[in-house]
Amino acid sequence: MIITGDSMDYYLFIWSIVVFIENRLISGFKYKELEKATGYSLSHIRSLFAKLTGKSLSRYILSRRIAHAAFDIIHSDDSILNISVKYGFNNPDTFTRAFFRITGYTPQDFRKRRRTVGRVKLCSGVYGVSEMEVIMNMNNGKQSVEGSTILYGVPKVGYGEYGGCTPFPICLKAAANYLGEDIDYDYAMVVSGAAFRLTWDETCWNGGNVDVIFAFDDPEMVYKNGIEALGRKFELLTREPKATKEDFISFIKKQIDKGYPCIGLGFIGPPEACLITGYRNEGKTLLGWNFFQDCPEYAAVLKFDDSGYFITDSWWENKDTVAVMAMGEKTSSPMPLKTMVQNAITVLSGRRQGNYAKGLMAYDAWKKAITDESQFPVEPILPLLAERLMCQGDATDCISDGRSNVAKFFRKLAEQNPEQPLFREIAGKFHAVAQNSYEMYRTLGGWQRGENQMRQLSVRENRLKIAELIDKCKAADSEALQLLQKLEETL
Repeated sequence: MIITGDSMDYYLFIWSIVVFIENRLISGFKYKELEKATGYSLSHIRSLFAKLTGKSLSRYILSRRIAHAAFDIIHSDDSILNISVKYGFNNPDTFTRAFFRITGYTPQDFRKRRRTVGRVKLCSGVYGVSEMEVIMNMNNGKQSVEGSTILYGVPKVGYGEYGGCTPFPICLKAAANYLGEDIDYDYAMVVSGAAFRLTWDETCWNGGNVDVIFAFDDPEMVYKNGIEALGRKFELLTREPKATKEDFISFIKKQIDKGYPCIGLGFIGPPEACLITGYRNEGKTLLGWNFFQDCPEYAAVLKFDDSGYFITDSWWENKDTVAVMAMGEKTSSPMPLKTMVQNAITVLSGRRQGNYAKGLMAYDAWKKAITDESQFPVEPILPLLAERLMCQGDATDCISDGRSNVAKFFRKLAEQNPEQPLFREIAGKFHAVAQNSYEMYRTLGGWQRGENQMRQLSVRENRLKIAELIDKCKAADSEALQLLQKLEETL
């Protein structure tokens, strides 16, 4: 059994602060406003921010002011003096010294050299501007020295890669492609079962609601299906009470030495899927790609390889490091379509397991939470709204990413098999779910998870509109389930 951990309290803390600061870089703000918005004292904010990000709060605020000033220096004709005043620097010399300390250039030289400034990820779901440093030092193949093996050339994983936002299928595709398997993201979503999932904890606002481990009632099944669907051997090591760090190191070294990337859960941040692409120091130091490696709340414990891989020595100390799995050698044929359809029916079917409503029943639990006025008090603090928006946004992401890729998968089947009308009908129903999920984003002002979206979610009329869209999604998923059951009979 896979045991999940929870880093969401720290995640929400950093997220709230980043959003608050980013929205007030021009207008400025007082620290008392930050205390009120987050519900924490300034001393606690400063202490925890420094502990989680590895930098002081004042240094972070300064770096964000300079980043926005740098953007204006490159992308506007405004004078450097006006730009400095815009971002709170009333003394030009103070601005020049601060700018040089952050960027390594004076403002004048920065403009003259036309440095590249663009969008960067500040934390999950939040983007800002900054000077862009492109690192391209990628070697192909496997680098191995004594006590170290690194698989270079493994495709990067992260939110948005392949147009998706579900970590395990993204990792599955990246690892499979590295091993010579030509699979698409929609295929990885469907064969694992992740594309059909929806789960909602009926007891609380649970940031782990949409984790793929809840797709099936057996938490290992989604990973087993995904890997065995490719005809490869599935091996899994979980952090059970008897498992040791040495067990994990041995497992990882064995696979990496054979040229197989490992898929881990955790290692940096929450227990989401990531890729382990190498090790140093006899396995005590690990390298790879992780969806959270660019998040400031984990910056203090990470270094980076020239390839872009994270480097960490503290992966075992992260209690959310809960499992590691391997895509071994070829052992069988790929998963047949009938098995995929049967798995889809299992995942979509409404049911309860413990605190969780799953499949079609999750829609009702989601709607109940969204329309419960007691959960959205007047003048709520930002961390509470961040929690609500995270769960709402994750559920929306789950069905938009999942159902759009199911629709894509079945449209391909329809083109290849025009004599089977069920393929196109199934694609149409799942497409309808995806379209309604996009309308949920629009209701809150976009897919971003900033302060505006938090505030919009607290508006009752918006939540009632979302409730209507949830009902429409459930209806389309129900019709899709009936069509899948009909299709199963023909296979």
